[in-house]
Amino acid sequence: MATATLTTPRENFGLGRHLALASFWFGLNYHWIPILVILIPGRVAKLLPDQQGLGIGAITGVGAIFAMVLPPLVGYWSDKLATPYGRRRPIMAIGTAGNVVGLLILMVAPNYWVLMAGYVVIQIFNNSAGAAFNAVVPDVVPTGEFGKASGILGAMVQVGSVAGLATVIFTDKVLHNTQLTYAFIAVVIVLTLLPTLWASKGEGLVPVESKPALPRGEAIARFLAPLRGGDFAWVIYTRTFITAGIYTVLPFLLLFFKNVVMVKDPESYTAFWQLALLLAATPFGLAGGWISDRFGRKIFVYLSGAAQSLVLLVFIILFPHDQNFVLLLGIFYGVGYGLYYAVDWALACDTLPDPEHSAKDMGLFHVAFTLPQVLLPSIAGPILDLFNHRSPNSGYRVIFSASIAFYVIGTVLVSRIKSVR
Repeated sequence: MATATLTTPRENFGLGRHLALASFWFGLNYHWIPILVILIPGRVAKLLPDQQGLGIGAITGVGAIFAMVLPPLVGYWSDKLATPYGRRRPIMAIGTAGNVVGLLILMVAPNYWVLMAGYVVIQIFNNSAGAAFNAVVPDVVPTGEFGKASGILGAMVQVGSVAGLATVIFTDKVLHNTQLTYAFIAVVIVLTLLPTLWASKGEGLVPVESKPALPRGEAIARFLAPLRGGDFAWVIYTRTFITAGIYTVLPFLLLFFKNVVMVKDPESYTAFWQLALLLAATPFGLAGGWISDRFGRKIFVYLSGAAQSLVLLVFIILFPHDQNFVLLLGIFYGVGYGLYYAVDWALACDTLPDPEHSAKDMGLFHVAFTLPQVLLPSIAGPILDLFNHRSPNSGYRVIFSASIAFYVIGTVLVSRIKSVR
């Protein structure tokens, strides 16, 4: 009889194994934050100086297709995969290898179209590896430690991003070539995968009976069922809108600092601003998940939305020129950023509708993280250019206002979750 495989979470999941399991999440954030916030925007600004917003939007928009489709499909496939090495780990390994190829293409890209090709390659392989990783967490972490795992994963968002941005500064100021950042990312993404492969040993060892194939219409309906209602759906929608709020802004901060704040070296300043943000976020991301196991998750989302929205409101009203003041705003924004990521994963693991077939549903959860990252800039970029051409810098007020709206919607939606405090 055909079988799939399933793991049973182990007890006594110590801190060392938590950290090892989360190391790949460090690598993924080390990978994406420099690429989305600095490397792609900076390179497009040089290749297409008269169409910066459109160029950034188009290249990220192409990636949106793969960010939307691949995670749940790869997750669905991995739920049925049976190998001697588990269900998830082979996909993470192959995805990481393909991701390295895409990074090397980006590093040597001589023009916009090769840059776009490299970006598509990393979207395909990185999203495949990420989808498998998302399912590993509920596969192997004991249910009583979801908050602790979420806090550590939240901290890895911040620490990985800090390390990635520090690498951009190093390649810019010391090596005088930010394109070399891609080589560092390739090394780190491989090295951080190894502890996660070790920590997830045992996933996919318990066989379960495969069920007969369903008619196509019914299979599609079941595939999308978690989106139709229930607490897990509200978690996905909350994550979608909070992430939309973040990535309506982040890819265009470099341009905002250049054109509005009037900094002389926008690439370095953006990296420092992000570092300040993430250093402020890290303690909240690490400790918040643990605290939420006792005091509830929702309050963290409420405070997060309020803090980040307030910073953007100040940007809209004041259009500040004082670089130190803008840096302080980045620190406050980082507090809100960290508060949300402290409970992001815990909310999903708490409400997962079918833990025995987690990868497909966690793939949908992964889409809520990746799709806004690549879709929103493709929409916001042309809007930014349109309004800036009509009235200098007015486009920033438009897209920052949209970001606030996304934060408000995401913050309201989390209140609909009934099974989690």
